[in-house]
Amino acid sequence: MRIFISADMEGCTGIVRPCQVDAGTEEYALGRAMMLHDVRAVAETLLREGCSVVVADSHDRMINLEARDLPEEVELISGTPRVLGMVEGAQGCDGAFFVGYHAMAGTEKAVLDHTMSTGAIHEVRLGGRLVGETGLNAFLCGALGVPVALVTGDEAVGYEASALLGEDLVTCAVKEGLGRFSARLLTPEAAADRLSEAVGEAVGRLGAGRLSCWTPPGPYRLDVRFQCTHQADGASLVPGGERMDGRTLRFVTPDPLEIRRWFEGALTSALSVRADG
Repeated sequence: MRIFISADMEGCTGIVRPCQVDAGTEEYALGRAMMLHDVRAVAETLLREGCSVVVADSHDRMINLEARDLPEEVELISGTPRVLGMVEGAQGCDGAFFVGYHAMAGTEKAVLDHTMSTGAIHEVRLGGRLVGETGLNAFLCGALGVPVALVTGDEAVGYEASALLGEDLVTCAVKEGLGRFSARLLTPEAAADRLSEAVGEAVGRLGAGRLSCWTPPGPYRLDVRFQCTHQADGASLVPGGERMDGRTLRFVTPDPLEIRRWFEGALTSALSVRADG
């Protein structure tokens, strides 16, 4: 069995503050260490289960993990831009594991909640349904024929993922959010044990055929509401989008992979417009 791991940082063991996930700060070293900790706990369990493993570094610049720190059997996908973003490398895999994920923007008691960009995105709806990075990436994995089997992070992202992907999905909480910048934490040792147990359960469910892809019916409508009108101004320069109001753009397509391409282009253009002129 070949397993794809999409690894983010905000949902990893011990992480509670933006400075711990932002490159260039002293605390970022902790973020990298905890991201590696969770990825290794999951990957090493998968290898013991007889699986092959590909890991996509999926946080920010996507160069947080180093290949030399991972088991030699693991393949690492690093760097950006990538056509499929956080799920580049999922093609041809039997299942996807989302490790270190966080809840969508606006979620109560969710550590570092946001959707793709803290400063630019207010909310995203796919077919009218609110989604975060878990939903967007599960949608892309579904288009590739890869079911999501495990989501790890705080309790809030587990609830979000289960509500979207169903009760057969395995979730693993390594912390309980008390607010956006606070949480009740597990020790790394306790988190590793919990992650290992969840991996075993997810592999078992995949092997038993209990997990299916999330494939909502097309055509696909993506509504992106930005934080500010100038960001929507920038995003509106990308062909294919329709301006719905001051802060919202809509994109409709029969091709699920075009959702990813348009959204990345719109977000990049939105972020390129400086508010201070």
